[in-house]
Amino acid sequence: MFVHNKVVAADVRVVCATHRRLETMVEDGQFREDLIFRINAFEIELPPLRLRVGDIPPLAAHLLRRVRIGCALPDEKLFTDGALEQLTAHVWPGNVRELANVVEHASILCDELPIDAEHLPRRFADRRLNQELRTIGPMSLRELEMQAIHESLERHGGSKPKAAEELGVSLKTLYNKLNQTNELGKTA
Repeated sequence: MFVHNKVVAADVRVVCATHRRLETMVEDGQFREDLIFRINAFEIELPPLRLRVGDIPPLAAHLLRRVRIGCALPDEKLFTDGALEQLTAHVWPGNVRELANVVEHASILCDELPIDAEHLPRRFADRRLNQELRTIGPMSLRELEMQAIHESLERHGGSKPKAAEELGVSLKTLYNKLNQTNELGKTA
């Protein structure tokens, strides 16, 4: 067996991203201070997607072309106005990764472009319903409860365990509430 110990020069750049405040994590003992000085030579602050609504249509078009390789349609022919309206109204807690997931979901459901609002995940329709409920006026206790549940699910990217924790209910209770709503919708 031959072992060669040879020094090899390397020019490496590391790109890191986080939504957390590293300085606070250092103070709390959750991150090593010396690492900040190693990785933070040049900082670029990029606001979350919800604060860059104008970036959503071109980003969605780019992400759709990654999924639908060879698509030659211009950007304005890829999504209907209704789909873009819902995409730009969304809060995007998952940022660009969530947008990529939504675009891929819609692409799977859409046989022929453009992607329409009906191709988007159900949580977008739920969000629109919640917004309509807010503008209607007085609501029943059940409607307020369901609005809180759907908004929590949206904030947590559909994660029922996280939504249940935020709402202070058990996961079973959350499922029961969602099932009650589905049953009421079927009988109405």
